[in-house]
Amino acid sequence: DEHNANTRGRFIYIHGTKHEDKIGTLASRGCVRMRNADVIDLFDRVEEGTPVVIEE
Repeated sequence: DEHNANTRGRFIYIHGTKHEDKIGTLASRGCVRMRNADVIDLFDRVEEGTPVVIEE
């Protein structure tokens, strides 16, 4: 998708989803989708502003 080709030009969000059955598939527009329980756990463990590196 051309819109998602250059993610450096926009933010990449880490968030939960109501479609947990689609985790691991190409179903987002470039965000990092997590199971809701996992993203809540991550929120409790990581301080806001913590740098995140996303690698292929």
